[in-house]
Amino acid sequence: MRWFSLFVGLFWALMAFSKISLPPILNDHMVLQQNSTVKLWGTSNLKKGITVKVSWSSTWFQTWTKPDGTWEIEIFTPAGSFQAHWLKISDANDVKELKNVLIGEVWLCSGQSNMAMTFRGYKNQPIANAEQFIADANNTKGIRTFNVVKEASFTPKKVGEGNWLEASSVNLPQFTVVGYTFALELQKTLKVPVGLINSSYGGSTIEGWLNAATLEKISTTPIDKNIPDSLSYLRQTVFFQNMIRPMRQFKIKGVLWYQGEANSSEPAGYAQKLQDLIFLWRFTFSDTELPFYLVEIAPHTYAHPTAAAVLREAQSKVALSVPNCGIVSTSDLVAPELAGNIHPPLKQPIGQRLGNLALYQTYHHTLPTQQVYSPRFQRYEVRGQECIMYIDNAPDGFRTNPSAPYFEGFEIAEAAFPGRFIAVQAALGPEPNTLVISLPINDFGTLSAIRYCFKNYAAATVFNSAGLPLFPFRTDVGE
Repeated sequence: MRWFSLFVGLFWALMAFSKISLPPILNDHMVLQQNSTVKLWGTSNLKKGITVKVSWSSTWFQTWTKPDGTWEIEIFTPAGSFQAHWLKISDANDVKELKNVLIGEVWLCSGQSNMAMTFRGYKNQPIANAEQFIADANNTKGIRTFNVVKEASFTPKKVGEGNWLEASSVNLPQFTVVGYTFALELQKTLKVPVGLINSSYGGSTIEGWLNAATLEKISTTPIDKNIPDSLSYLRQTVFFQNMIRPMRQFKIKGVLWYQGEANSSEPAGYAQKLQDLIFLWRFTFSDTELPFYLVEIAPHTYAHPTAAAVLREAQSKVALSVPNCGIVSTSDLVAPELAGNIHPPLKQPIGQRLGNLALYQTYHHTLPTQQVYSPRFQRYEVRGQECIMYIDNAPDGFRTNPSAPYFEGFEIAEAAFPGRFIAVQAALGPEPNTLVISLPINDFGTLSAIRYCFKNYAAATVFNSAGLPLFPFRTDVGE
């Protein structure tokens, strides 16, 4: 009998330590992607079956642990609603219950400090209208965020630490402003909860969000693993390994990407790296058509007069060439007196513009195109002493000010002196989507190039009928 008592004691001791473990992102208050097949995963120290019950279905879902104790299972989700749901995950002894779960739309927000920036703002760098947003947040329904803990270690983490927060006046100071205002815009039309995964790291370069294999493909320089903690934002690969890859099994609808300031001093090669990042993340999240929406880096007085302009050009190049991608302009959101502020306070328009872009391209809602896409230079032709510029996404023409009918920010160069640009004004052209520049009569030869706001800092002056700014441009690309 003694051996039997020992066996029973050992059995119940093992049962007492039996435990299902879940990654932090699978927790109370989470938002799951609607109308989808989503994955749950974790570990159990019992080599037993794992059963999942959900409040929205009578179906039981079951799987078995692998030899190493890990498990994963796919379940289906219904249409989104504001009804609070629960999930129960159990093995032979332990039960994990996840409460207050919502079904809706889930978006990943990533980049550097302008994406990470919350309603708290930064020191001496507040967010415009933050107090009003915080006061109104108690009236918000179903917007939640999972803030991924910043991690720059070269040792890959298996899980991304963080926690889910519900939008409220108490919690809103911890929400990304760009992501939250994007979610508000989605909700106006979709009428479902929105979950945000904010995985951002201030000062990070794009190289930090790529994996080693990608960097080795585009560079012969070895990854520097001797960068000290004080400069951790400059480390390569670490943010992908620790803050993106651990989320790979969590179903998302798309990605909002706001990064580039840290690469603005050396913009060469940025377009290729950004394209590689999009393909890498689509592979990581097992979705080759994952929507990717970019934010143009804002005007700022960087040291080099046009380096940031070249990087914006690279951003646009990727947005136009990669399928299921897009970009919103920020060229109108920094007043001259704030030109030295790398964290401009106007973030709400960015979220709204991203929201319209997603509603149109991802959710296929009908919107006037001039409300979705900023005007973009298409081509020009010279007629006598006039240069006519044709602009896309301005079918109704441009906003004008009767007291200032001309548009600033344009420069032209002649063939004899291709690197010497002179400032000129533009006016409304002969057709609604055109602008015209009157060419100098004296001492000016053949027109060779046009530029508009192609500087590190230059405030937009041209807007379409919906108030979206013309993207900066140059016609002398690569010269």
